[in-house]
Amino acid sequence: MTASGSQERGPSSEGPTPTRGKPPASLAELLDTDREALVEDWVARVSPLFATLRLSREQIIDALPPILDELHAALMSAEEDPGSLPPLHHNEAASAHGRQRLRLGIDVTLLTREYALLRDCILARAERADVDVPLPRLRALCTCIDNALAQAAIPFTFDSAERRHAEDEERERFFQLSPDMFSVAGLDGYFKRVNTYFVHVLGWSEEELYQRPFMDWVHPDDQESTLAELHKLSQGIPTLRFENRFRTRDGRYRWLAWASRPVPELGIVYAAARDITEQKAVAQERERLLEALRDSEARFRNMADHAPVMLWVTDAQGSTTYMNRGWYAYTGQTEVTGLGFGWFDAIHPDDLERTQRIFVDANLARRPFRLDYRLRGTDGHYRWAVDTGSPRIDAEGHFLGYVGSVIDISDRKQAEDEREALLARESAARREAEEANQLKDEFLATVSHELRTPLTAILGWVQLLRTGHLPEPRRERALETMERNARAQGQLIEDLLDVSRIVSGKLKLDVEPVDLSSVVQQALESVRPAADARGIQVRATVDTSSSVMGDPHRLQQVVWNLLSNAVKFTPRGGHVRLLVARRDSSVELTVEDTGQGIPEAFLPHVFERFRQADSGTTRKTGGLGLGLSIVRHIVEMHGGTVSAASDGEGRGATFTVRLPLSVTQRRDPAMPPSPRPPAPGRVPTPPPELGGVRVLVVDDEEDARELLRTLLEDSGAHVVTAGSAEEGLQVVQAERPDVLVSDIGMPGTDGYGFIERVRALPDAQGGRTPAVAITAYARSEDRTRVLRAGFQSHVPKPVEPGELLAVLASLAGRYQTLPKA
Repeated sequence: MTASGSQERGPSSEGPTPTRGKPPASLAELLDTDREALVEDWVARVSPLFATLRLSREQIIDALPPILDELHAALMSAEEDPGSLPPLHHNEAASAHGRQRLRLGIDVTLLTREYALLRDCILARAERADVDVPLPRLRALCTCIDNALAQAAIPFTFDSAERRHAEDEERERFFQLSPDMFSVAGLDGYFKRVNTYFVHVLGWSEEELYQRPFMDWVHPDDQESTLAELHKLSQGIPTLRFENRFRTRDGRYRWLAWASRPVPELGIVYAAARDITEQKAVAQERERLLEALRDSEARFRNMADHAPVMLWVTDAQGSTTYMNRGWYAYTGQTEVTGLGFGWFDAIHPDDLERTQRIFVDANLARRPFRLDYRLRGTDGHYRWAVDTGSPRIDAEGHFLGYVGSVIDISDRKQAEDEREALLARESAARREAEEANQLKDEFLATVSHELRTPLTAILGWVQLLRTGHLPEPRRERALETMERNARAQGQLIEDLLDVSRIVSGKLKLDVEPVDLSSVVQQALESVRPAADARGIQVRATVDTSSSVMGDPHRLQQVVWNLLSNAVKFTPRGGHVRLLVARRDSSVELTVEDTGQGIPEAFLPHVFERFRQADSGTTRKTGGLGLGLSIVRHIVEMHGGTVSAASDGEGRGATFTVRLPLSVTQRRDPAMPPSPRPPAPGRVPTPPPELGGVRVLVVDDEEDARELLRTLLEDSGAHVVTAGSAEEGLQVVQAERPDVLVSDIGMPGTDGYGFIERVRALPDAQGGRTPAVAITAYARSEDRTRVLRAGFQSHVPKPVEPGELLAVLASLAGRYQTLPKA
């Protein structure tokens, strides 16, 4: 082994031995079986030599594998003929390796070191593999490596004379093929050499250019400056840039830009020229266009400054670059304060953020914009202006900024505001009229229903009493029913009269000292029977020292209305609480209930006339929706206030009345009493025409059902009753009646929904059963709706027994009775 091989063994040289089962028997077999490990050893040793060159692994290895193939082939030949040495031949792999190393900047010394390390790596690997290397094999290995080194070193021994010759040829090629006009001129005024492009630009041949002084080609206007420049060159001063015109063969002149370096001791000048004729033409055209643009800009400024509107221009970043005199005269700004983004200072503070947002967003999106804002004038007052901007786009589609105008629209804005206010008032008036018309219709329908319902019970029972056929128990019940419904009707009429007095301003107070405890007690006694009948507990806490100046009758009406309202809207088993207490200089009366509460949307309207949260035909409670409006008016006449509160539907309601401890008001004459209703005339005895007819009566009012049952049974009919539409539908399918009698206004499903569900039944289940609608809604449109819904007839309340019996008899005979199940 060589000394260098033992000293320069790298870390990888201690790697594992060959993994094949049989160790290599010779150097040739070693190069075949340990090829990869050998390459890794060599790379590890060579890499530090090229550390400064930062070569990749592939660049380091390069042609090593083909070189190892050459060594393997040479060693195989040496083993076949032990006495001979490998012949010298051209090693293409080593030549390519040498050329690659030359391109990378590696010198011959490093190249020689590479091949020495290759020999050391092979011998070190053979030593670890315990391969016997006879002297002939060692001599053959070294000969092959030296031969490869010689081939690799050939590119480095290239003859320097030939290299200089090649460089001269390269310089000449560059001189002739350069896109610049190269020349060598003498200080005597003649060209000594010109390149091909010089001849091409001017059109003269080389001989013609050499034969005449070059001043003959210079434009007469440029000769003086050219001679001055030539004088400076003769003094050794180089030309950095000089322009003149040279005449071409066709008689035209072309602009040339020169750069020159003199060599005075040789009497020559090296010069390079660029043909700038086209650039000169472009520059002249640009100058002409700039001049035209300056003229156009001057005309634009003159026109803009005298325009009747304010004009402005911005750049692509939104910064204002121009404003006409109109802007400065209107706002009092100057170019210093207005250009850029200073114009924002003239915008009203309330409009500034919106204006900036719209302007910036439009500038980013490159889109037109239009905005209104208030602009401060020179007098400090703000006036409305409209600002319109349009994008400026050049021929290549590049965004240049905006051009826009500002117009004072204060007068137009005022007219628009007045028109919008007028339209708003007209729209509000129209909505109020429509709402009032709708409320009127709903109120009239409700009045009709509420007045006819008690009349139905009263007149019906009166007619039955006059027949003289009612037994004593039913006579007593008839009288109770008549009295209760008459009182209810009287209260409705009194409410209507009170509303009429309020609207006409004729509601008067008889003012005197009033003990609220007595007023509350009387009101409690009036509502307690109704509360007890529904199982509602009424509790009262009254401050007996609470007294006010007022009308005791009207104050009792207030308390009674609030209590009866609370009882009416509180479900069975609930409770109502009344509290009267002094609060500073006023008396506070509070009525709380655990009833159905007031929807949040209806709470602001709870004291309005004719307004009810549930005003349809399916409402669960009666009344005209007047009580609370009467309460508010009476309380306000006493100098007090009333308010309502509720946490929502199903969570009860609280009404609070506040009255001052002292109210003075003149006493006015009392209003005349309400007129008595006319006494009903005699009704003929109902004819017994319904013998054997089976009638189903559907009505949510027990009094009405009982009245109709008695009336029809006395006429010979077999009567079945139902208290709701759902119950009635079940009876229709189970009992199969001959005729239906149904009320329209019922909670849940009303009469229209009931008849619709009946008509949806098959004929065999009673779907074609004749039906009569009994309703307090007696308008012509109500009758039309009844007939369209599926009823055969419409009987308004209060019911005339004779009319009802005649209608039922007609319907019972009009349709063939369905077979009984």
